[in-house]
Amino acid sequence: MRRILTTLAILSVAALCAHADDNRLLTSVKLADLRSLVTEEGHTIISTGDDGAVSVRARTAEGLIFNVIGTACETEYADGCLGINMQVRYDADGEETLERINDVNLMWPATTAWYSAAGFDGKTPTVGITRYVILDRGATAGNIKENLLNLLSIAPQAADYIWQAGTYLDDDDYWYDDW
Repeated sequence: MRRILTTLAILSVAALCAHADDNRLLTSVKLADLRSLVTEEGHTIISTGDDGAVSVRARTAEGLIFNVIGTACETEYADGCLGINMQVRYDADGEETLERINDVNLMWPATTAWYSAAGFDGKTPTVGITRYVILDRGATAGNIKENLLNLLSIAPQAADYIWQAGTYLDDDDYWYDDW
């Protein structure tokens, strides 16, 4: 019985520490902060520094690849970055339309959908779903994690709508009358 109570006490303290950690106020972020925010949520870091010195590329357990990028970095106002741009990017294939990309902005206003003809590599058209967090006066780690969770929940739905897949699959395009 004593072992069970000791184990429960240790687990309770660990849970409180994790919760307290989510209450820490971040007024700027560095690479270590972004790494922590991503890994604490159980995501796997693929690379760092691909989109600037303060950036992380990661993968969810479901396989969705996303980017967390520090912005407004090393200014006279802060030692780190004053904003965080969270992105899920998809290679455009010509089946997307600007109308559906704009519809996504109305359907899920917590994020921004966009199209870039040149993409990030300068040659591959890209569709992105983005959530931006401004750290003026601070944001808790928990709030930043919730923003990331919102992005990672919305992006696959938005992509399904943009490419008319999943629940948005247009059956008229899928079934043919020629048999």
